[in-house]
Amino acid sequence: MGLAQVPSPGEGRIQMRLGRMWQRVRSLSERPHNLLAISDLHLGCDLRPGNKLDKPRPTDGPLASFLQHQAAHREGGKPWRLILNGDIVDFVAITLVPKDPAPFEISREERALGLAPTEPKCVWKLRRTAERHPGVFDALAHFVHRGNAVHIIRGNHDSEWRWPAVQEELRRILAERSGCPRRKIDRLVEFHDWFYLEPGFFYAEHGHAHDHYSVQADFFSAHNDDTEIALPLSSKVLRYFVNRYAEQVELADDVDAWGLKEYLDWVLKAGNPLRVAADYFVMVFRVIYPMVRQSLRISRAFARAADKALAPAMDRDAHVRQLLERFQGTDRQAQQLAEIASRPAEQSLFDSMQLFYLDRMLLAVVCLVIAWCLAHAVDGPWAKIGALTCIGIIFAALNAALGKQRRTDAHPMLQAAARRVAQIFDVKYIVMGHSHRMVEEPVGNSTRYFNLGSWTGRSNDGFPHVVVTGGSAELRRWKGLSVINSTPDPISPAIVPVPA
Repeated sequence: MGLAQVPSPGEGRIQMRLGRMWQRVRSLSERPHNLLAISDLHLGCDLRPGNKLDKPRPTDGPLASFLQHQAAHREGGKPWRLILNGDIVDFVAITLVPKDPAPFEISREERALGLAPTEPKCVWKLRRTAERHPGVFDALAHFVHRGNAVHIIRGNHDSEWRWPAVQEELRRILAERSGCPRRKIDRLVEFHDWFYLEPGFFYAEHGHAHDHYSVQADFFSAHNDDTEIALPLSSKVLRYFVNRYAEQVELADDVDAWGLKEYLDWVLKAGNPLRVAADYFVMVFRVIYPMVRQSLRISRAFARAADKALAPAMDRDAHVRQLLERFQGTDRQAQQLAEIASRPAEQSLFDSMQLFYLDRMLLAVVCLVIAWCLAHAVDGPWAKIGALTCIGIIFAALNAALGKQRRTDAHPMLQAAARRVAQIFDVKYIVMGHSHRMVEEPVGNSTRYFNLGSWTGRSNDGFPHVVVTGGSAELRRWKGLSVINSTPDPISPAIVPVPA
């Protein structure tokens, strides 16, 4: 009777790797669906008082035709699973309010800035959005009626999907427009707080979790209450300032690549520059003052330190673990994923000041005061010139250092996050949005990162989307019935970027 041969440790590791590769190949061949992914549609962004809404938005036709075409054309007989990767409905940009009598109380501020982000008011916004884009919602309803699934991931402009009533309203709209049984809609339409994952193969998220100016302060909470959403810093800028001038001039899709000239052009087109500047500083005061006041309250700081010392540490990974349970993720993966998310800028007074260039304004004021004091303290013209020159050199050096620390460009943040995600989940494809920049590039030994760009504005080059069939993914552009396989041009660093 012979003895069984025991493999060496090296052979055992090779067999384990081959086993994992075989499992991945089997999972790709056995996947019951193909994937589509689009992002940053910003539906409803023109729902503002005074806007003429008698014509559809220019992107409505291409988007409806895209959904209709995909519903009618399956690859390999498999149904589609459409990933709507965040910022699908632009709840932040909608400033339209209902006429009296309204179904809820509306404050004076809401009549000026738009409805607050509460559950019943966001249900109303979603209804108006469906009325504004009937062709798009009809096409989406038909897409689901044909047996295709839709998975919606929250973005920074549509974090309102967190509420059950808003999710329920979308399902109701789709069921009503499609004539589909409601149980079928409930089965095919799903929502995701942060990400969508197919282990070992595909990962998608909007990307704002890695942008400290766009991630909410309560991003890691389970959202089990009906309190008003805490808007991130970038959304506060939109609500309190940019939305006021959106009727006069739109922000371009490449706003994060603007320089000083482009910002000045926007200000001049928006109206009276003095009024624009006044509104800007009022917005800055409104955003920054609560943080300054909280930072200066020493008693509260001591109280927070005491509470932190006495209370048990908050389990920031708990909600992430709950999200990963849908995809058979591990506790270790939940911890690693939570670690790569950005800290909200509201938790750092310095980060918030940098967004508005307040740090450099303060530096300029301090240097001017010191220069004035030195000019009066020293005697002789050469001494004065020398002192002023030193202050100028110090100002230039500190200003350059502060400029390097200012991080508002989402593109490199998403690139770095994609590399970390590839290490955590070992997936083949990673898809994000948020930056409005179409990207395809490797981020690991066998992982490719796609950014879906946006469907805003007019695009003669077509609208970007990712198609995943037969285990492989392509970044394409939709131009009516013609589809272009696309590899985007390399992206140069933004001059003066702002958060998406």
